[in-house]
Amino acid sequence: MLRILTYEIPNNPYLNLAFEEALARARSKDLVEDTLRLWRNEKALILGYFRNPKEDINLLVAKERKIPIIRRFSGGGTVYHDTGCVNYSLTIKRNVKFPISYLYNELLKGTLLALKKLGINAYVKNTNDIIVNERKVSGTAASIKWGVLFLHGSILVNSDLKMLYLLLKIPKNIKPSIDPVKYQVANLSSFLGNVSVDEVMNALISSYSKILMSDYYFDEPRKEELNIANILLKEKYLKDEWNFKVPPKIDEKEIEKKINAILER
Repeated sequence: MLRILTYEIPNNPYLNLAFEEALARARSKDLVEDTLRLWRNEKALILGYFRNPKEDINLLVAKERKIPIIRRFSGGGTVYHDTGCVNYSLTIKRNVKFPISYLYNELLKGTLLALKKLGINAYVKNTNDIIVNERKVSGTAASIKWGVLFLHGSILVNSDLKMLYLLLKIPKNIKPSIDPVKYQVANLSSFLGNVSVDEVMNALISSYSKILMSDYYFDEPRKEELNIANILLKEKYLKDEWNFKVPPKIDEKEIEKKINAILER
């Protein structure tokens, strides 16, 4: 069965991101089943693993407005989060020949189906951007690590787009291989009117259950997941070496030792 988590810590984006990795690590050790997590952050900027904050973010504005900047463990671009943005994370184990293709060409259909249930005909551009009427409403990133397939994304429901454009830089020179729609965003509310975060979350749950051909159940975080998240928070996600260095400077082996130590207790 598909496990559903609605666990979130909106006022602590560092812990929210640490829990993302903890979820993937817990699934890798079979501590939990395949899981769909739905969550939100208050105002925060989230960097893809390879991104440079100086290139993507108006750092002076972020500092003046006290907007936290956190790097995630997956690739992809830099995004703005607030409580008008729904984040989803799918962590599963599958033996597939082409995992990246499976993540973006098969699993991402769950998000498209969710939007269809809400009355929107969406489509994909740039591999991982979900588009409605030539406006980006959602971006996704994926990872194949620790033996699990991990897909997560953000859906703009009624986010503060003025703040988004104020904080994020648009590249002066966009590569010819990238459709510029990547930087032209819109909220679902622009197309649906007064759509709620709960409606979007419910559509995601039913759609991913259908895509994975699995019933679902609601759950709470396991003790092991929370313990792993707290280690990752302290040793990684709160550190400038992780969030601002390019590439990130973190002793992953030492983190692995600490995680294994608590799991063996």
